[in-house]
Amino acid sequence: MKHKRFAAVVLAAALLLTGCGGTQSSPSAAADQSSDSSRSTPSAVAQAAQTDRITDQYTLEKNVSGVWGEEAVQCISVHVPKLECDSPDAAYINDELNAIYAADFREYENYEEAGQPGSELIGVGWDDWWYGDCVSLVVRSRYGGTAPWRYSGWCFDFSTGRQITTAEMLQRMGLDPDEVQAQVQRQAMQAFDREMAQGAYYEGLRLGGELSQMRMDTLEYNELENLCLLLPEQDQLVLRGKYSCEEGWQQLDMELSLPPADTPVLTDTYDGVQVQLEGTQATITLSPAPKTATWDTELNLRLEQAHTYPILGSYNEYVDVCIGQQTDSVFHPVIYLLTKDGVVEYVDVLRCLLLGNAMICQDPIYFANNGVSLERSGNSKVNLRRKDGSVLELAELSSEWSVQEIPYSVTGSYNYTDENGWSWMDLTSDGSVQMGIQDNSRMDQGDAAYLGVVPEGVVLGIAADEELEFVAAFKNDLYNENLTLTMIAGQNPFAEGETQLQMTRSYG
Repeated sequence: MKHKRFAAVVLAAALLLTGCGGTQSSPSAAADQSSDSSRSTPSAVAQAAQTDRITDQYTLEKNVSGVWGEEAVQCISVHVPKLECDSPDAAYINDELNAIYAADFREYENYEEAGQPGSELIGVGWDDWWYGDCVSLVVRSRYGGTAPWRYSGWCFDFSTGRQITTAEMLQRMGLDPDEVQAQVQRQAMQAFDREMAQGAYYEGLRLGGELSQMRMDTLEYNELENLCLLLPEQDQLVLRGKYSCEEGWQQLDMELSLPPADTPVLTDTYDGVQVQLEGTQATITLSPAPKTATWDTELNLRLEQAHTYPILGSYNEYVDVCIGQQTDSVFHPVIYLLTKDGVVEYVDVLRCLLLGNAMICQDPIYFANNGVSLERSGNSKVNLRRKDGSVLELAELSSEWSVQEIPYSVTGSYNYTDENGWSWMDLTSDGSVQMGIQDNSRMDQGDAAYLGVVPEGVVLGIAADEELEFVAAFKNDLYNENLTLTMIAGQNPFAEGETQLQMTRSYG
């Protein structure tokens, strides 16, 4: 049965919260999460029904000096929560909370009380957000007087005594976790792109692969299992995440919302290349035409019939689209997309075809911003018209933007073993790749090119020895030192027919 639309579900959640005696933090609490008084609720009767379910297992309120070598007087305010339930899951969570948050402050119990109030607050606090018998417990911590608060969340079902995931909590509200996951990752990437476009741009971030790594980190952090779930009001559902930036990580609260019902359809057609954007769906269709026919003789790239590709790696809301030429010497179409924030993204159609036959949206060109429209000029190049009336040609920018090193998180040496024997891969930051397949019965050397990022990982187009060509997403689990390879296009060279496999890092 198809899940209900978000608007109806959030309303139903409000009714259930009222009917089941659930409580939630007040609107003022959501606005000021740094205050320990933020656990107030609008209904004293409803709160009384829940306060015996979560209490403080450890508290410390004290003004001291010399905390972690700091001379200033600091106010320590520590409240570590406890689930009042005798189930094994509750005991596990309580032990985890104690180990994470209480241990760091026990040494200050015997410190002498400072003679003046502390002006810098450090410590631990918590908020409980209820949905019937299920609670989303959000713990905040700060270990420096001016440091930002850090948040972690646990979901627990008191009716069963079992810890549940954020995805399970959403399912109980009637939401589709996959739809929610896609929405929050889109919001997170939009926030990241907006931050980069408004701030200073450094060439080294792109050329060294750090920019793409920051985008990948943002996608990876905002997976549902890492997010805190909040119900600040009865008709509001918020997921608290964060996005990477040059200053570190920035908190990001993402409210679930429906796309507008009247989402415009954006299209453009140019010499056998057509693009269509409708809501979150984006496609490119390539058809036989005089221009595309030249690829057969010039590039040995034959297009015999129309083919439609989804655009992968696009996360923004778009207001304009235009197709233009990258160069004049060969038909080199590039599709430019203008976001609602005025930043340009693009899909280099020919580059994607030559690097594995998958259409990937490249990272936004952050200094091609403040745009209001895209327009194709007489020489078939695309210009960005800006709010101040200036015009910026995009062909040279998109050509330069595609040049960058492979992100550091996926470079290195990796092994894979299956019934066909031992395989390995070496991947360097400059794009050189070597592979030994099936006990080295086949050795390949070639190049890997960065194409973009998708939730499955960093997308690389790999071509080796003119015989092997594929596109895959690579994501490295730094803790377990596993590299997950997810196929996007082409044949998996390590395990024929497999769409996903794990390789282990090698230090030999």
